[in-house]
Amino acid sequence: MNKLLTLILTFLTVSVYGQVDQSIWDNLKTVSTDYYEIKFPSKWRHIPTGGQGPEQLIEASGQALPAVLNGSPVMVTIFFVKQEGRDLDDCKDKCLNGYRSNPDREFPKQFIDGQEKIKLAQGEEAYFLNTRFYRKSKGLNQSRFDLVVYSDRAKAGYIYTISIQYADHDYKFEDDNNLEDFAKRLYSYLILTS
Repeated sequence: MNKLLTLILTFLTVSVYGQVDQSIWDNLKTVSTDYYEIKFPSKWRHIPTGGQGPEQLIEASGQALPAVLNGSPVMVTIFFVKQEGRDLDDCKDKCLNGYRSNPDREFPKQFIDGQEKIKLAQGEEAYFLNTRFYRKSKGLNQSRFDLVVYSDRAKAGYIYTISIQYADHDYKFEDDNNLEDFAKRLYSYLILTS
């Protein structure tokens, strides 16, 4: 009986923690422009921007991650935004400096923003950045991941942002759900066209 109870509790724990639905990656939607191609799970909502704000806006709440945590919604929003800049490093610096320009954000005292130089599938260099903060206006914590790329063809940078908001002041949700791997998996489907 104890083994059965342990098995049931383990299943429930895995259902609550960790990315919930891995099958979402089996069917991807492709959005192509003259400068890039992105792919994302077809179950996610691609929202037309009408040329205002981000070039691409995707909403994925309730898909792949828990829908609710500690009685509050888990909100997942993805943006693809053009970033003016001279080169990749300039675009990366502008992104990092922008993190703390919003007075609505409270950053954990001991947290240092992550930055890692990586290569895209076709060999282009990019920066994988991450930060976390508390949004006072929403009463939610946020884990944010940014992939910063530079398109020689477009003569501009792009920032591919994943914003995940949830109620967890310890940011344990980030590790429990492998949010870094979640972001890197999505970013692996980006192609810059030449």
